Amino acid sequence: MNMSALAKRSAVGLICVAAASVPAYANDAATASEIENARAILVANNTEQTLDYMFTQLVPVMESGFIGQISQVKGGANLIEEIETKYPGGQAAFAKRFGELLMARLRAEYPKIIERAAEQYVVEIKADDLTAIRVFMESSAGKSMSAAQPKIQEKLGLIGQEIGKEAGESAAMQLIGEASKYFGNRK
Repeated sequence: MNMSALAKRSAVGLICVAAASVPAYANDAATASEIENARAILVANNTEQTLDYMFTQLVPVMESGFIGQISQVKGGANLIEEIETKYPGGQAAFAKRFGELLMARLRAEYPKIIERAAEQYVVEIKADDLTAIRVFMESSAGKSMSAAQPKIQEKLGLIGQEIGKEAGESAAMQLIGEASKYFGNRK
């Protein structure tokens, strides 16, 4: 194969790769309006605020997991000891700083998350429904609902924690009861 044919083949390959990386809706005017409606719905629904709430609940778990992972690697126990004695504020401050850095990186990804969510809205919701939802979300009633969502989510989070604690205690007691036959009498 000569260089010219190779160059053409490479150019065709690059064009195919580039076309594959462009979302399908970018070439379809009707679908472009659908994606715009989906983005508007996500903005009106305070999606970034929802993501903040979700991730602020998750970050403390990840902080703890991060410290746990460090302690599991070879030399990790020594590193944990150094963190505790040399890092300002010790292990707790180190974990907290990890959480701050993680949260900053997550927030930087919000536009990407919202874009992907918008793409899913277009896939899962009919175009006419997207338009109707957008009209509602931009209405007075929709804005009222969006404004109430963070408070409702916070209260639901507390309810979930309470019920989760009760369910966890109940499951633990059931498992201990089931497993007691393997352990004999314990005092």
